[in-house]
Amino acid sequence: MKRFKPIMLLLLSVIFVTACTNESVTVPKETQQTQASFPKDNKVNVSSLDMTVGAIKNAEKDIPKGDRLGGNKLVKLEVTVKNITEYSIPIAASTFRVLDSSGKYHANYAVEGELGQLIPGNKEIKGTVYFAIPKERVIEKVIYDDQVRSAFYEWKVEK
Repeated sequence: MKRFKPIMLLLLSVIFVTACTNESVTVPKETQQTQASFPKDNKVNVSSLDMTVGAIKNAEKDIPKGDRLGGNKLVKLEVTVKNITEYSIPIAASTFRVLDSSGKYHANYAVEGELGQLIPGNKEIKGTVYFAIPKERVIEKVIYDDQVRSAFYEWKVEK
């Protein structure tokens, strides 16, 4: 009987210590980031082009058949561009890229019918640029960078 007393005391103390330190820990749920938009008046002049970017929208229905985005989502950006010169100027979706909420840059995602054409002098066009970004991220900046024409501009997304 003397042998069992220390073992019983040890067992009881382990149970007591475990019961006292067993606190319920609540793990906060990861909040889903929501995409913000641009300021109302975001018209800028970039190298003879008056440009306005619209809201960033979900483009899941525009995914081409057979394309698999994996862990990405497809978003689209409506762009309005007016050529304020007399001669034609080319514009392409490939001159746009985005910066996501983790600090990673993404080039446009090529989709048939996206922005890409010559803008005649004194004419305005509207087009769409697509981007595939990870599902849990949002766009922080949109960058227009036409290295051929030495044109660059960044639109920051409002919070």
